[in-house]
Amino acid sequence: MKFVKYILICLSTVVLFYSSWPPNALPGFIFFAFCPILFLVFNFNPSHTRFKNLYLFGLLLSIFFCLNFALTYWVIYAHWLGGIFASVFNAFLMTTVFLVVHKIKAKLGKKQALISFPILWLAFEYLHLNWEMSWPWMSLGHVFSDYPNWIQWYEYTGVLGGSAWVLGINTIVYISFENFIEKKRSYSPILFCFLGLTIPLICSNKLTKQRTIGTDEKVNIVLVQPNFEPHKQKFTIPQAKQIQKVATMLEAIWDKNPDLIILPETFITDWIWESRIETSAVIIKMKSWLKNHPNTQIVTGASTGKILQKKDAVKPTARTSTNGTVYEIFNTALLITDKQETQIFHKSKLVPGAEMTPFSYILKPFFDKFPMKIGGSIGNFGTNDSLQNFTSLKGTFTPTICYESIYGEYVSSFHSLGSNWICIITNDGWWGNTFGHQQHQSYARLRAIENRKYVIRSANTGISSVIKPMGKVEQFLPYGKEGVIESEITKHNRVTFYAKHGDYIGRLASFLGIIYLLQLILVILKNNVTNLKNE
Repeated sequence: MKFVKYILICLSTVVLFYSSWPPNALPGFIFFAFCPILFLVFNFNPSHTRFKNLYLFGLLLSIFFCLNFALTYWVIYAHWLGGIFASVFNAFLMTTVFLVVHKIKAKLGKKQALISFPILWLAFEYLHLNWEMSWPWMSLGHVFSDYPNWIQWYEYTGVLGGSAWVLGINTIVYISFENFIEKKRSYSPILFCFLGLTIPLICSNKLTKQRTIGTDEKVNIVLVQPNFEPHKQKFTIPQAKQIQKVATMLEAIWDKNPDLIILPETFITDWIWESRIETSAVIIKMKSWLKNHPNTQIVTGASTGKILQKKDAVKPTARTSTNGTVYEIFNTALLITDKQETQIFHKSKLVPGAEMTPFSYILKPFFDKFPMKIGGSIGNFGTNDSLQNFTSLKGTFTPTICYESIYGEYVSSFHSLGSNWICIITNDGWWGNTFGHQQHQSYARLRAIENRKYVIRSANTGISSVIKPMGKVEQFLPYGKEGVIESEITKHNRVTFYAKHGDYIGRLASFLGIIYLLQLILVILKNNVTNLKNE
């Protein structure tokens, strides 16, 4: 009977998370989605106690694997092994958090366990933003990305503020539930729950009515969505045909003299050596479009390479050609101007496994044997050595390539260099017409709120969009539709609190989490010493 109860607990958690997450977007469910797991962890008492911890581990791992796979199954469309591994590994980390909470309850008491739960989960999310196995897609604060009116205060806290909100309310709801079960007449948790829900919403509503600090300067932009299917078309159709298709799509816009034309990630598929970029046939062709429009510039994704000096040959990203040339390859954004040198930006937040080998000295043999090949290329890719914006004729902006756009602190850090807007180029078609491209688009709205800047987004095949500084989608092109978006955006100079201070919530949680772990270890060691003395 207990087994059936545990299975129902597992299923209820998965259903609550699945219902709340974009694009299903019923985020109210997230405020008690953890309660079944907390009940399981705090009341776990199986009939057979011999393998109690292993049993709990198996239940939690099953919950979190189902949860992760239900919401990020689409990764398998890019690479089946990578998709399964991401769900298993993320489930393992989430399970570890709750096993530690379970241990704290046993050794330090239930009250300390309830306090430690949100702290340890936030520390886990912060770790997942900042190590080589990074996969922060399931950060809890993302759950509100389709409801920007709820979270205008992200300009102060970032996504981790939303995670803290979810975790705090779940903890209070669970305490209220336990009081009800135990028939305790305590109304404090209910009051705190009410205040915890309403105060952020009231603050958000107040911020919604405030205007962001912008300038009177406008920038006319054109977003291009060429709609090439990435698995069978994008990397097999000759570059000349792709260029011709885009040239046809742009015919109607030249008379309007746009300031900036945005093409998606890896639009230029033919390799370009950066030392010869100005003599590349593709770059020459694009510059020919600009001869009669000297005030128009083009942003495009490309695959580029750079020859390394001998001193850099030891870099983990270095490759050696058959003739002995040592070089790096990059997932690159280019800013092309008629009579100026092409500006180059390298993607620096890379997809583990596909674009970089995490802990390369340990895992490189594995990835050499089982490579994750996407778009004709395999990691390790090179990265930027420092922060770098693009300087256009109309202002400075942050170029962001695909996966980078889910890193709030990383994107915000560019605003110390005076960025006026954010430009995302991506190719979400790898995931097919699934939740993947919808979630990625939704998360971009959070970058707009965190930085109070326009976000313009060009995808190879959906969703291309223009997002206002308050997170509202102004225009968009859906998945599977080719076309262009013409829009006028406003430059914004404001640097938000979050842009200045980044993920301070995660840093604080990590510090407190380490204290809890040290306290737990000391108690366990003390108990072991006491047991030895008694023997």
